[in-house]
Formats: sequence, C-alpha cells, structure tokens
Amino acid sequence: MSLRIAYASALQFLRLRRESSQQALAEAADPSYISRLEAGRRSVTLDASQDIAQGLGVDPLTLLVLAYAAERGQTPQEILRHLEGELSTSGLLACQVPSTPSKAPHPGIASARELRAKIKALSDQGLAPVEVAKSLGISRQRVAHHLKIICGD
Repeated sequence: MSLRIAYASALQFLRLRRESSQQALAEAADPSYISRLEAGRRSVTLDASQDIAQGLGVDPLTLLVLAYAAERGQTPQEILRHLEGELSTSGLLACQVPSTPSKAPHPGIASARELRAKIKALSDQGLAPVEVAKSLGISRQRVAHHLKIICGD
C-alpha cells in the first residue's frame, strides 16, 4: 500500500471516528481537497496535514502515526514502540532538535573561502601568483580567479 493511500485511509478513519464531515473541515482545508485526499488522488503537504489534524482536534503526529500504521499494517502502538526503540538506539530520543536549519555554508563554499584566505595571506606576503600557486599546489589560473574575487574585479 502506498503512503498516499494509507494517509487517505487514516484521514477518513479519524474523521469518521471524530464524527466529522468533510464540510466540517472547511476551515482547515477545502472540502474538495479533503475528498481528493481521502480518495488517494492527492498527496498532502506537512502544512496541510497540520491544518487538517487541528481541524479534527488532534495533534498532527496522531494523523501521521495512523497513516504509517495503515501503510505498514500495524497498530499505532506498534508504530510508537518502533519509533521509541529506533530513536533510543540511535541516541536521538533525548536530543533537542534545532527549530531551524543551520546557516552553515555549503562545504564547497567554505573550502573556497579557506583557499581564498590562504591565497590572500601569501599574496600579502609579496608572493607572485605563480609562487602562490606552487606553494598551494594549485594552478596559476585558479589563483588568478580567486585574486580577481578578492580584489572585487
């Protein structure tokens, strides 16, 4: 079973258990969207899933756990036990996860900045570009390229 179909099943199951109509979720999402989700014709985004769960009066994780339980043919309790075991085994259960992604530069950008700093330092010592290239084990053209960036040309 696909996750999209499992989500459809979980959404319908939860909505019916809460004795809610598709129309009653109109504040969370358009009823025709709910209908397409429940028919398995649309995939849901995390943001929409959160809105729908709130419209049903449950934590968004409840809806996702139900979807994965349906997809795997397990009970929600089995899913939660599996998650707890996996998070515990991997040392993630008690971790505080950052609320925003790191702003660290891409490794390639960081590497280029580091090389640029070395080139600048050697150039500031009076070394010619050919000598800088030889000292760093890179091409003369690469040194020229970085010097152009350093100088802002």
